[in-house]
Amino acid sequence: MSAETVASPEVEPKSGQGRGRSAAVWVVLVVAGLLLLLTSFAVWINRVALNTQVFTDTSSELLADDAIRGAIATRSVDALFDNVDVQAELEQQLPSDFDALSGIATAGLRQGAYEIVDRALERPALQELFAISLEETHKTLVEVLEGGGSRVSTEGGKVTLDLQVVIRDAADRIGVGQDVVDKIPADAGKIVILRSDQLDAAQSGFQLLKALAWVLPLLTLVAFGFAVWLAGERRRAVRGVGIILAVVGVVGLLAARLTQNYLVTSLVAHRDDRKAANNAWNILTDLMRGSFRWMIVIGILFLIAAWLAGPGRRAVAARRSIAPAFRNRVWAYAGLAIVTLFLLLNGQVSDFARFLFVAILVALGATWIELTRRQTLLEFPDDGGPTMVADARDRVSGWLEERKPGSADVTTQLANLAELHTRGELTDEEYASAKARLLSGE
Repeated sequence: MSAETVASPEVEPKSGQGRGRSAAVWVVLVVAGLLLLLTSFAVWINRVALNTQVFTDTSSELLADDAIRGAIATRSVDALFDNVDVQAELEQQLPSDFDALSGIATAGLRQGAYEIVDRALERPALQELFAISLEETHKTLVEVLEGGGSRVSTEGGKVTLDLQVVIRDAADRIGVGQDVVDKIPADAGKIVILRSDQLDAAQSGFQLLKALAWVLPLLTLVAFGFAVWLAGERRRAVRGVGIILAVVGVVGLLAARLTQNYLVTSLVAHRDDRKAANNAWNILTDLMRGSFRWMIVIGILFLIAAWLAGPGRRAVAARRSIAPAFRNRVWAYAGLAIVTLFLLLNGQVSDFARFLFVAILVALGATWIELTRRQTLLEFPDDGGPTMVADARDRVSGWLEERKPGSADVTTQLANLAELHTRGELTDEEYASAKARLLSGE
């Protein structure tokens, strides 16, 4: 039975009804793609942006970034020197003959304080204090996005990051004295992150996406399933799903970047802090952007699967080459198991949505293995697995043999003997004897 006989060509729609059905499939796929895009943002908001525990756990990653750590250190030291007259304090501590040096000493102390606080933020003790402040800020932010609460009102309220603990630690480390620490105002070091009265639209959007975080994934699965059922022809459906997944992945990455540009530009007043804000956004949205990158990869795999099942000459040749491997399921399922372990172990958040995603991918992978295996073995029943395995083993053995110590010398010596024999300097008996001794290792 020939491959050309078994492979069925793709049937093109011949009527207006067929073309209408094809258009309907694409409409459903586009709707499914939009739902998938919304699902990605909704799941991220629910799992990271509105999850105080997960958000606070990123504090160590934030402080590991040089720009973020430097911005916090700069803000803390500036708040200390702006709210307390450090020079006057130094004048009181210096002898009267050295009062004139207090200005120079203050400038030098301030400059060195930036580096001191920056290094201190790398240590666990101060990081823990910063995490507590970050947790308090996030709880306030969640209340603002959810419509206000006991922490802040939705009319004229502010969400601030309180660096008071860092400022007091900075004062203690540079040695300006307890009197200076006690004079630090209670509102010093409060960075206004956003104002709640500017977030009416964001509040509505966040609340809606949070409510739909569990509904949207199910609607997305239903939409993709309906599109596959409506398409009828399996290969065309797989190809359409692959295209949509890849497009949604690209659009999602672009949307994340545009959102980043808008938030950083409109909400971060100080231009010097925008690099730190950009880095913080990248850290906090790593999970979401990673999901979009996975969509692109999975979409490409879907397209490859659709191409591999096609009637084209190269697709048939590809199926012929993999037919021996598919005769034994071990190889295919071993690869699927490796991918599954990678997906399970390589994740920041482990919850029901993630496990559902992995389970669906595993089910689709197993289905593809069985369908492709059945198709290839029907087309090429005589291409056995042992031959391919034996050939691979022979190639590996030959490669290893060539790289054994002395193997290159033996080859060179054999070539030299052959050349001497060709020139007549060695008789047939001498050549055979020398070759035998060389191969035996004598």
